[in-house]
Formats: sequence, structure tokens, C-alpha cells
Amino acid sequence: MFLNVNATIISDDDRNKPDDGKKAKVKRDDTTKFVISEENLAEIPDTTQFLFPSHDLYTTWDTSSAHPYNFNESFKLDSVVLTLVNEGDGAFSMPIKGNLTSTFGWRRYRPHYGTDIDLDIGDQVVSTFDGMVRLAKYCQGYGNCVIIRHNNGLETVYAHLSKLLVEPGQCISAGSILGLGGNTGRSTGAHLHFEMRYLGQALDTEDFIDYEKGELKNNFFTLRKIDVDTKYDLRALHTRHKKDVGYSHKNGKSIAKLTKGGIYKIKSGDNLAKIAKRNHTTVKALCKKNGLKPSSKLRAGQRIKV
Repeated sequence: MFLNVNATIISDDDRNKPDDGKKAKVKRDDTTKFVISEENLAEIPDTTQFLFPSHDLYTTWDTSSAHPYNFNESFKLDSVVLTLVNEGDGAFSMPIKGNLTSTFGWRRYRPHYGTDIDLDIGDQVVSTFDGMVRLAKYCQGYGNCVIIRHNNGLETVYAHLSKLLVEPGQCISAGSILGLGGNTGRSTGAHLHFEMRYLGQALDTEDFIDYEKGELKNNFFTLRKIDVDTKYDLRALHTRHKKDVGYSHKNGKSIAKLTKGGIYKIKSGDNLAKIAKRNHTTVKALCKKNGLKPSSKLRAGQRIKV
């Protein structure tokens, strides 16, 4: 069945009106009019998804689940270069300025996928890049949480907010307020838990941001699969670490054979990268704890904090 969108609807009343005696003028078919049929209606593409940032990278737009993606299934490349701020976008903005109270890595026997920034309840929290709000709701652990998807392929997470000021589907510019700082969810004090994720994989925000200067370290970031395997995939690293250091069993509980007090004794052939990998930490963290540089030479028998 065909429907001419410009057709005139004739009622029964119109048909029953008497002829006025004038001959109706014959009109030629207007070929500029678009006729919709069931057949060509199916050929019209659904452009709804094109409205979402990075629609060519993500296949879903989920407004209820914080992390619906599987990075290992989605990321098929050895590496990808991200342009953090594209031409025409707003500039980068710090989500909030404050001291860092906790960084990316293992904390109290569980992974910490973000960077915690100190704030007072009610402080304004802003978006780091231009984007669109994908999620704005209370999430277990995160408390009041906002997740924004950006044109550069990243998603940023803002957790423990006291108040949400945006809603899913809302376009937001870098530096625009998305909520107020708080202490909701699994939190022991007012702070912002801030994450940067790519296809669901959490990344260390300090690899992107110079928090002292309040700016991006570089406008380009190369994400390598090997970096995910050796640095960002915290649970996998922890599992490999337990296997590497060995576990003994006592009273049905697993006990890691680690040096008391978190002190590691350097062995022949050790370097900071190997030690960091075995102890589910990073070279940067080891250097910070021990006043070392990545290029520092280690001596057999030397003890360092892990």
C-alpha cells in the first residue's frame, strides 16, 4: 500500500456535494513529491545512533549499566592513538581542582580503578571534555554517578556526588557543571572518584593529566594492548602475581609468601619493571616510594618498598 505524504484527504461529505457544473482542471503528476511505501520505508537508515559520540566505536548506548562493555572482545588492535581534543571541541577542563588522595592501583586488597580528588560537599564538578551524558543515577559503590561519553572515544566517570545536575542524552561541554561533590556510595569521606575508560577498560588518569599543572600531558595518547595487560588490567595482574610469588595454604586460607612490611629484596637480574609486575604495582609507584628513577640501577641484596 502506498501513501502520498502530500495527498489531499477527501471525506464522504466532500464526495456527496453537488457538482457545481464546472469541469475539474486536470493536474499533471508532481514528480517532486515523495511517496512512502512499506518497501522504501525499510531502506531509510536509522540515524538515531549517529547522534551519540563515538557511535562508530561503541555499538550500544546503555543508560542503566555503568560498564556494559567487554574490552577484550571489542579491542582487536595492538594499539590505537587517541586525539583527546579534536578541532572544534571545547578545551580540556579539570573535573575539580584538589589534592589527590588515592591513585590508580590496588588498595586495601581490592583494585582501585580511578583517581580520588579531595573536595568539600557541594563543590561543583565539571566535565573534562565535550560529550554526551550516558548515565546519571545512583550506582552501588559509586553512589550518585555521572558517566559521559566523549568524541575522543573515552568515557569519564564522576562518582560519590551529592547531587546530579544532568540527565542521560544531555550534551555537555568541557567545563560545564554535571553535579556537586559528595560522599555517597562506598566512600569514607567527601571526594571525587574520577575514572577514564576506553571500551570499558579503566586507565590511569595520571597517564593523561598533569594534576599539578591542571592540564593534559599531551593531546595524543597511544593505548597499547600490552599496556593493558601489564598495567591497567588490575585483576588479571593480581591473579598472575599470586601465581608468580606462590601461595601456601594454612587452615584452608591462602597466604602469600611476601616479605613482611612490604619490603622486597633485590635479586640478581631484577629490574623495576619485573618487580612492579610481580607486585601488581607500577614502576612509577615504586620510584615514588623509594626515591628512584626509572633508569636507576638496582643492586642484589638491596631492599625497596613495594
